[in-house]
Amino acid sequence: MMKYILIVFTLLACQDNIFHENPAPPVSNEMMDTIKALPGKIVAKPLLFETAFINGTTQTINNKTLALYGVTIGKIKIRSGRIIACDPLHIDENGKPFTQIFPTGEFPVQLSIAKLNNEESTAFARIIFSNEPVEKWEFALLEGQKPIILGGEEMYGYGVDAGKGIFIDEEASKALLKNTVDSAFGVISQAMDKHYHKRWKYAMYDFGNYNLAAFTTNFGDGYYATYIGFDANGRPCRLLSDFGLFDWKQSKKQ
Repeated sequence: MMKYILIVFTLLACQDNIFHENPAPPVSNEMMDTIKALPGKIVAKPLLFETAFINGTTQTINNKTLALYGVTIGKIKIRSGRIIACDPLHIDENGKPFTQIFPTGEFPVQLSIAKLNNEESTAFARIIFSNEPVEKWEFALLEGQKPIILGGEEMYGYGVDAGKGIFIDEEASKALLKNTVDSAFGVISQAMDKHYHKRWKYAMYDFGNYNLAAFTTNFGDGYYATYIGFDANGRPCRLLSDFGLFDWKQSKKQ
């Protein structure tokens, strides 16, 4: 898998329009809110789930060093405490909330961006519910799923066919589908085109009293896991989607 990811990075660097059947949107000149501060403490493995958002972090794949940095793209509104992570193209059929009840309010959404030469890709996306250190990570479960070991052969996640993922509150998803009918994916894609950055893009899309966070998923289609980080008191402090760029399961250092 890592070999193919590096091949894609190389092809992108050499052939600017290889994956663009349509012209890419204009590159945004907005100033991004880059994450610079180190967390007070990183306890739970994989450590990469936290360090990947810190500017200056690097990861080596097949003797190629990727630089990582994190950006805050806005705040998501969580009303019901039930959160959905899915491909917006299939939100009507696959938009099921996790069984975990999360805090309500407005919380920062952050992306981890991996860079090789002049090419960039979204490595992780997360919601920060508190600044408490993560004591343990677990798979985010849907109804009917049983807990499984982190880093084992089995994996839960969501399929992506449109190269995009979202975080959205369950109450917001019902309002989105009611208001946009069949055009939810279209309006989200248009909103993302306004925030295009070197082959990754995002949007904090507002509708009525609700919003959602949308982002590109690594190099596109795939099957991606989402994890919950719990603090020392067992409260959820992170929700993170991993877009499969790094094989952290194979690294004892992570």
